[in-house]
Amino acid sequence: MPQMIAARYELVEVLGRGGMGAVWRARDRTLGREVAVKEVSLPQGLDDAQVERLYARTFREARSAARLDHPGIVTVYDVGEEDGRPWIVMQLVRAEGLDRVIAREGPLPPARVAAIGLDLLDALGAAHASGVVHRDVKPGNVLLPRGRAVLTDFGIATVAGDETLTQAGAIVGSPAYLAPEQARHQKATPASDLWSLGGTLYAAVEGRPPFRREDVWGVMAAVLSDDPDPLQHAGPLTPVLHGLLRKDPAQRMGPEEAGRLLRRVAHGAPRPPRTPGAPQPVLAPARPPHNVTLPPPPAGPAVETAPPHSPSQRRRMPWPLLVPAGIVAAMIAVAVVAVVVFSDNGGAKDKAEGGNGGGDRRPGTSSPPSQVAAPDGYRVYRGSAFVAAVPQGWTDEAQGDDVTFTDQTKGVKRAVVIQRLGSASQSDPGDGLASAIDKMRNDSSAYPGFEQEMFDRNVPFLGGQAAELQFTFTKNGILGRARVRVFVFGNALYQVLLISDQKHWEGALPHYETFLKTLRSTS
Repeated sequence: MPQMIAARYELVEVLGRGGMGAVWRARDRTLGREVAVKEVSLPQGLDDAQVERLYARTFREARSAARLDHPGIVTVYDVGEEDGRPWIVMQLVRAEGLDRVIAREGPLPPARVAAIGLDLLDALGAAHASGVVHRDVKPGNVLLPRGRAVLTDFGIATVAGDETLTQAGAIVGSPAYLAPEQARHQKATPASDLWSLGGTLYAAVEGRPPFRREDVWGVMAAVLSDDPDPLQHAGPLTPVLHGLLRKDPAQRMGPEEAGRLLRRVAHGAPRPPRTPGAPQPVLAPARPPHNVTLPPPPAGPAVETAPPHSPSQRRRMPWPLLVPAGIVAAMIAVAVVAVVVFSDNGGAKDKAEGGNGGGDRRPGTSSPPSQVAAPDGYRVYRGSAFVAAVPQGWTDEAQGDDVTFTDQTKGVKRAVVIQRLGSASQSDPGDGLASAIDKMRNDSSAYPGFEQEMFDRNVPFLGGQAAELQFTFTKNGILGRARVRVFVFGNALYQVLLISDQKHWEGALPHYETFLKTLRSTS
């Protein structure tokens, strides 16, 4: 029986998930139309009073967002209550997100980005005029219907004067696009949205966020102290990006000036001549780092920031990992599998079946691989962190928690790889996989001839949401195909990769699916 919200909205399928909940495609049975319904989820660790207060605030926000009537803003139709929780009913916009367009196409032309910026600037102007600050402008919250851009997800927006989620110990917004004042847990203002707009346009024209670091501590340190990474593709957009990404809100470029510069780029107006040797526009200097003190974590002391680029600063900053920074390196490391599998000998043929004696256990283990039954033609492999069914006759080569299983059939080139990427607190596999796509597209040494076939951020798996990518490539003159799934497993983030020559791809897919279906933790 389909799940109903407020006895009116029938949930059909999940369209996406984020830090503040899931968005469903639903049917409005009263009006006979399709809508989007946002299921609001709150951070863990809140007491009953905080939950009640934040649910009440969500109702207020939905009502405030419902009064926004602008073609560049996804319309809020209704807010219902089910199981004591608020559900926000919105206009269903059938369009691709800017984040996915960037992942697929890479850096976008400056004129196209300027046109997107003008639409978003107009939408933000309407929201700010009504006293609503979005607080999470980012590529994932920008939809691109034909010929325009639409801003969505005002679900964490706040009406001026309302309490903020930070009072409950939660971080609101995406670190890579968070304004410095928000990073300090100061009040978000319209100027904060302009910073995030600048970061979003930067990502669109450069194909990457303005501060790309190894982990979120590095990102937050850079937001507070560093200039954005050097621009390579922005061209005529450079002045407006520099202006919007000034760290001091008082010195940040305003909407009028930003609109003027964006219109010039969007409409192809010539740039004013630059005197030879004249300096390029630069960001206004940031406030001295030693005057900035970050707010403390819920039960710890305040942490004072160190000077820019200080390694100790990045270790000590109390920010949770949100984006799996290690995934890009891991994806490129997996490229070695293509080298081995697609080499002339197809891998180490002299290994015995299973690589560990063909048994069910790794050396030194004593407990049986419980709750895993190997289908016909498969055997149970027990690793240091997992148990799964793998094909009979495939060798395995382990390095820590990472294992490569290789088909030894003559003339067949295929393998399944499992890798541990990092902490499970790195909780956005989709963003990490999108970064890996960008890296592989721009680094031909990893997967030559990389062509994306499929990218899905919302694959139900192990009780959560995984991200999955499928692509083709050419290695040693052989046309190949790969599929990779990134997911939380136990207390860590993992990926499973299937790689095969095109000729044997269909026969390889069942091995990948069986591995994932039987995957269990040893803990």
